[in-house]
Amino acid sequence: MTRIEIENFKGIGLRQRIDLRPITLLFGPNSAGKSTILQALHYLREILERGNVDPDRTIAGGLIDLGGFATLVHNHELDRTVILKVVLDLSADQGSDGLPLNAGMSIGAPEFTELLVRYLVGESDEYRDYAIVQEVGLEVDIRWSALEQAPYVSRLAIEMDGEPLAAIVSPPAEGRAQLTDFNFSHPLLRRAVRPGDIPEDLDDEDMAGSPLEEEIWLLAREAAADRSTPDTPDDQLRIAVGTELGALPRLDRDLVLDIRDPDVKKAELEARTPRVNGLRALLSEMVLGPVRLVRDHLMQMTYIGPLREIPSRSYRPQVTPDEARWAQGLAAWDLLYNDRRGELMAEVNWWLSGEERLRTTYRLERVEFKEIPVPSAMHQMFERGLNEDDIAELQELYLSLAKRTEIALRDFEKGILVAPGDVGVGISQMVPVVVASLRKQDGVLGVEQPELHVHPAIQVGMGDLFIKAATADQDKLTSGKTLIIETHSEHIMLRLLRRVRERTDGEVPPGVLGLTPDDLSVIYVESSVEGVRFRPLRVSPDGDFVDRWPQGFFAERAEELF
Repeated sequence: MTRIEIENFKGIGLRQRIDLRPITLLFGPNSAGKSTILQALHYLREILERGNVDPDRTIAGGLIDLGGFATLVHNHELDRTVILKVVLDLSADQGSDGLPLNAGMSIGAPEFTELLVRYLVGESDEYRDYAIVQEVGLEVDIRWSALEQAPYVSRLAIEMDGEPLAAIVSPPAEGRAQLTDFNFSHPLLRRAVRPGDIPEDLDDEDMAGSPLEEEIWLLAREAAADRSTPDTPDDQLRIAVGTELGALPRLDRDLVLDIRDPDVKKAELEARTPRVNGLRALLSEMVLGPVRLVRDHLMQMTYIGPLREIPSRSYRPQVTPDEARWAQGLAAWDLLYNDRRGELMAEVNWWLSGEERLRTTYRLERVEFKEIPVPSAMHQMFERGLNEDDIAELQELYLSLAKRTEIALRDFEKGILVAPGDVGVGISQMVPVVVASLRKQDGVLGVEQPELHVHPAIQVGMGDLFIKAATADQDKLTSGKTLIIETHSEHIMLRLLRRVRERTDGEVPPGVLGLTPDDLSVIYVESSVEGVRFRPLRVSPDGDFVDRWPQGFFAERAEELF
């Protein structure tokens, strides 16, 4: 995810654009609106994953209670339209199932072989630079219906490679959605003709035309606006789309398009069926493909709230994964308990105790217990006293006892094992952040206050942890997370700036990952009369800020010192 745009959402009035990098830090005063970005992503996920346009409690769990549309819309003014837009960079993954054509697959429709989108890697490298989709964008508009007394999705707009492609629009009434706003001048929809294959009698107008545009008008004359005259605007072309309510179609199947012409005889309609299916498949990929990609990306989102729970002494891990448990940090402990091979725990321990890492004096250990039920045959044997004849039976009973596992912390300075609740709160608050950063899952990792109750010497190590999380694995199991960190920690930021400076100077310590200015985004969030503003602060190659820090760089420290 490389960009978010938000309008009329909570404290944001005028549209705000937030450019994301692999690591994005959000600074600002309390209640300035730093959490708005994460809440906007939670809201968009609710819409795309569950069709929930009026959410209170969310999939993310924790303290996230959006309170419904009436609470979310800016100033609680129901006549405003909430607009959320996200952009995904696909350059590192051309084989997505969301865009089969982008992976070199065919839709089996010969009518569209002239489209540039058909000339893919494996078919013609000549068109690679502009025929492979590198970026998709999705914009969702949510309005309030006075008739239904409920919100609905009024518009779903698709972009590819930074240019609009098409949109689905709808009033609040059921069955009124339409696919429209086609951009037939989009490079992917133009006619693909090799320079050596241009016939002499082919003029510029013919080359500029789009086979998709021609096919839609041919197959959808009844469903679309009349185009009997050449001056009919392109934006009048509309095709009815099947949705349950509003402009949000079902994402688990192809678009339901109203493509028919009652004036055509049945035999001719049957002959057109393959072409209609081809058109439906192509439009489904180009319109629903980006929506599915955004939905799937948000479904991978991990959110860790500002208050993480400490596992109890009798903690029982949940075997079934539950994303909502990440908000309180308990999902991290579930992963550790269920990590039978111990690979995740070993990596977590390497970060917890490493000299150039977090440098705590603790490491996690798995402790197993066998418990004797009371009453039981074994318990009764001990109660009456053991004799030599009991040994064989006692051995058999012991082997039948169930095991119970606990994750404890070893204080290797004192050489003792302690429960998570017996050490300082900072360690228990930090473990979920470490586990979420190291687990093999891409997508967005949103963390509020990772430095909570953590010593400054450990906070600087968190900067290196976040660099690790944002970096692709050497084994290519993950391509690197997109981190959105809401924080007040000067120490985390200083470590990241240091790694930028060291990489520029070629002085990154052995075993440590460096950082470039393009990998880091620092955003200052401030509240004004017009609403929340997100002010990006550019970072120079020497690890300093190009833009002036609002009200000074952590001016409170300077004021106390000088």
